[in-house]
Amino acid sequence: MSGQITKVYEADTRRRWSEEEKLAIVEESKTTPVARVAKKHGIAASLLFRWRKLQGIRVRRSASQPSNGFIRLALPAPVDDCHRGHTIEIVLGSGRRVIVGQDVDTAALKRVIAALEA
Repeated sequence: MSGQITKVYEADTRRRWSEEEKLAIVEESKTTPVARVAKKHGIAASLLFRWRKLQGIRVRRSASQPSNGFIRLALPAPVDDCHRGHTIEIVLGSGRRVIVGQDVDTAALKRVIAALEA
C-alpha cells in the first residue's frame, strides 16, 4: 500500500434552495405561522426569518404584543405609610439618600451621616 494515494470525498450536506423555492416558502409564511412553515419544509425558523428580511417583510406582531414598544406591567399597590410608621428621608450633598424611621437613634444617625459625607 505504500505509494498509493487515497482520495477522500466529502459530500456537501447543505441544502440549496432556488430563488423560486425561497419566494414560495416566504409567501406561504405570510399567511401561516413561520414556525409551522419552517417545520413543514425542514428548515430552521431563523433561516425563514432571514429570507423574509431579505424580501423586506417585517415580522408581524401578535395581538398580545403592544405596538408602541411599551410592555404592560402590573405593580403592587403602594404600602400605606401609616401602617409602617412615619419615615424621614435625608438627601445628602453627595446625592446619597438615608431613610430612617421616626424612632431612629440620633447619635447613631449622626455617625452614619458623618461616615457617608467623609
